[in-house]
Amino acid sequence: MDIGYRNTLEQKQLLSQTQIQSLNILSMDNVELNDFLQGEYMENPMLEYTGSKEGEMSQVEFSQWYESHGMEHDYEENDYHEDSDQRREIPVYDGDQLEDYLLSQLNQLDFTKKQLNMIRFMIACLDDNGYFKTPLIEVAKMNHGTVEEAEYCLSQLRELEPFGIFSKDLTDCLLWQLKEEGEEDEVLISMIENHLNDIAQGHLSNISREMKLSTSQVRQYIARISKLNPRPLVGFDLGKTEYIVPDIIFTYKDNEWEISLNDNWIGDYKLSNYYMKMMKEAKDEQLYQYFRKKLERVRFLMSSVEQRRVTMLNISKAILEWQKDFFEGKGLLKPMTMADIAEKIEMHTSTISRGIKGKYLQCPNGTMLIKTLFSASVNPKNTLSKEGSVTAGQIKKVLKELIDGENKAKPYSDQKLVTLLCEREIKISRRTVAKYREEMGIKGTFERKQNE
Repeated sequence: MDIGYRNTLEQKQLLSQTQIQSLNILSMDNVELNDFLQGEYMENPMLEYTGSKEGEMSQVEFSQWYESHGMEHDYEENDYHEDSDQRREIPVYDGDQLEDYLLSQLNQLDFTKKQLNMIRFMIACLDDNGYFKTPLIEVAKMNHGTVEEAEYCLSQLRELEPFGIFSKDLTDCLLWQLKEEGEEDEVLISMIENHLNDIAQGHLSNISREMKLSTSQVRQYIARISKLNPRPLVGFDLGKTEYIVPDIIFTYKDNEWEISLNDNWIGDYKLSNYYMKMMKEAKDEQLYQYFRKKLERVRFLMSSVEQRRVTMLNISKAILEWQKDFFEGKGLLKPMTMADIAEKIEMHTSTISRGIKGKYLQCPNGTMLIKTLFSASVNPKNTLSKEGSVTAGQIKKVLKELIDGENKAKPYSDQKLVTLLCEREIKISRRTVAKYREEMGIKGTFERKQNE
């Protein structure tokens, strides 16, 4: 055996770090993209956040701004309507359910009958945000008690979850949550006490100057504040409500389909004119290079996000054209693979895979995971589809029809089902029949007979 060296020539395609990051951005759903861009915004002074596309930040109250900066919610099917806010709808909580939940946290034996009546009255006085703004003297008068008793009841209610409930206003609510978390950062507390309006209006320079902090530090503190819940009652959840954020929306209007990305709530990002000017005027070479590097990063992000939009819209258009009968309620899903869509829009299959990863689509039929729209053709020749192919879902439907119509005293065996399917020009193996049957929760021949 000889060991030696030799030269070989081969061609390889290696992805650069920039290409990998661009593909990662394509893989993100809208919620992940929002979190990613917020992280970049906190670290990169060249990136400027200008608020929601549907309004200027300077015209938004702080509580509204909060919702676009970090209030995290999950989403549920059928929680979207054509005329509603596209990001989410706020669930409405039943008053009795809230009262039961709050009272369950109290030892009612510690209170007099009059105090319990006060507590129920105060729960009913909560506003939609979970704030308590009713004067205690009125509480005492309406319940034939004293102000001291009302103060005691309020102090007990403020200790309950969700934390921040029964606060008098937004500042009180945020500070109370920090207290419950054991947070003692004086800078953070001072920012909440004195600069909520500056945060709402995007006046970071005012905060930076008055508190002697860098812009990056201010952004990090704002990110910390945005994790708090400014509206405790809206954030209140008994664990029964779940949500989904659709990434793509199909709308049918005037006999035409419209495709849109559900990203208006994310807001707009652009280059900061202030720091661009600072870079141009910088005389220190090290400072100039720092800004130049940050500028390149912003340009890359903006390019990648725009490319993501174009790619997702192209994929969505191809899916809509392929499955038009399904979306219009005229037929079942047709066999469709990622390779089919990739060929249709002249992209690589891996790009399609990243473009639909973890993303949801909302259409008149409901909200669905895009990946579930894809299924391979099981058999090239059958009578169920105009294109001469059939999906696993269609086979399961026929299989269920056969089993539902069988003689219950002599149920079909899996092999008999294979024969019956073959008569309909659907050719699959006995193992596949058994697999589909089990996936549908249908028992075997003997068990079906025994159950009758």
